[in-house]
Amino acid sequence: MYRLLALDMDGTLLNSRKEISRATMEALNKLVGRGIAVSLCTGRGVAELKDYEKEFAEIPYGILNSGGCVYDFRAKKPLYRKLLEDDVVLECLKAAAKVRAMPYLLTTGASVAQTEDMRDVSVFHMGIYQPMYDRVATVVPDAEEYVRTHPGDSLKLCIYHRDEETREITRASIAHLGMQLADAETTSLEVSPPGITKARGLEILCEYLNIPIEETVAVGDADNDLDVLKAAGLAVAMGNANAHVKEVCDVVVSDNDHDGIVEVIDRFF
Repeated sequence: MYRLLALDMDGTLLNSRKEISRATMEALNKLVGRGIAVSLCTGRGVAELKDYEKEFAEIPYGILNSGGCVYDFRAKKPLYRKLLEDDVVLECLKAAAKVRAMPYLLTTGASVAQTEDMRDVSVFHMGIYQPMYDRVATVVPDAEEYVRTHPGDSLKLCIYHRDEETREITRASIAHLGMQLADAETTSLEVSPPGITKARGLEILCEYLNIPIEETVAVGDADNDLDVLKAAGLAVAMGNANAHVKEVCDVVVSDNDHDGIVEVIDRFF
């Protein structure tokens, strides 16, 4: 019997229009009503969930910032979080600037972007997120200065690149810092504190809820879901998932535009 469902957002819970279907929300609300623990399991931070406050009203937990924060939505407080060191963030920001990449900093309460980058994020293959960034991002002229004036507040740094080649340059230039690095989206490199992964976030939530990790189901579609898919009791790939994500999963369901999450709930809960 499975007692916890952990859901990636982009490419999984959300469809291609960054919406949650009515059928999916109804199925999730019924699942919560039956006493099953439901958690988001996403690279997004708290600020990037504002558009979905109404839809997520019944979802009790969130593994956010790729595991850097485990959040109790009902109590409106973190159950756990681990911060990046400011010196590390500043060095990563300098590396991003060298290849003209876009840094996007997730803090304890904000999502921070630079004015120049926000003019057109499609340059960094993030155009689908432009409307959301325009609504929720804290836009500043200089990310380095923001970090200096907001010490001890950084949870995760996303670096959006113009191409895969420059992503590899950034990866090589910051590898010595020993941070947790993960590829996401088309050309994004996510920087988290050492040991911070979605899988670790799931472990922490399971410990809090006293649920064996073998009794969990994780659903995802991309490389940054691989660790949590391998850790969960049942790994489910969306129909739109990368081929190598499907390879490590126990089950493949319909894609994110055809209510794959409803299929997961119907089959395994």
